[in-house]
Amino acid sequence: MKTVVILVNPKYGGNLGAIARNMMNFNVSELRIVGNSDILDNDAYIRAVHAKDILKNAKFYKSLSNAVSDIDVTVATTGAVSGDRNIKRIPITPRELAKNQKENEGTLGIVFGREDDGLKNEDVELCDILVSVPTSEKYPIMNLSHAVSVILYEIYYESVSSDIPYNLRMKNASKIEKEMLLRFFNEFVDISNAVPEYRKEICKTIFKRIVGRAFISGKEANSLICVFKKTDLK
Repeated sequence: MKTVVILVNPKYGGNLGAIARNMMNFNVSELRIVGNSDILDNDAYIRAVHAKDILKNAKFYKSLSNAVSDIDVTVATTGAVSGDRNIKRIPITPRELAKNQKENEGTLGIVFGREDDGLKNEDVELCDILVSVPTSEKYPIMNLSHAVSVILYEIYYESVSSDIPYNLRMKNASKIEKEMLLRFFNEFVDISNAVPEYRKEICKTIFKRIVGRAFISGKEANSLICVFKKTDLK
């Protein structure tokens, strides 16, 4: 699936720079803008940092209908949601979108509206899906660049969740390593003067449950074993 970011009449160059940077973070390279190229001011390039090429290669359109004409699935984004009063404004979450579109082999266009009043109803009608980021009622409307970041993150995470780039592939602790860790911890508790006798068994039980729930690696288990094994509190 190829993802394209489409901005409708953005007002601030700084937001564009931040959006370009977000796009590069989440492996999205194509930016389409409905509006004038004058929006790419000095502030935009400063905020883009190492994502300036995304701004340089941005495509400009006179209307949203032209910008989405070759998009397979078009997604409108909004902070203004509704129920039965306006069925066109009933959204799904970014996470739902990411899961639903994971197998999409075409182009996914994410459309973001103006900083002040978002997308108009006629803009939403041009799109296939409506998405909104769940936010606090105290301040429900997000900054444009922040909304772009949240949605692109969900799409990116879903696409790489089985192969996270920073996965260190640490070896999980074996059953024997866990048993050794529990044995040495129990011995540590037994000789510890800091733990009252009546609390020692509960400490052992709590630690066993923690180890059972944790995705502890062999390296981590052996490091703890060394600590408990070498501690002499007698």
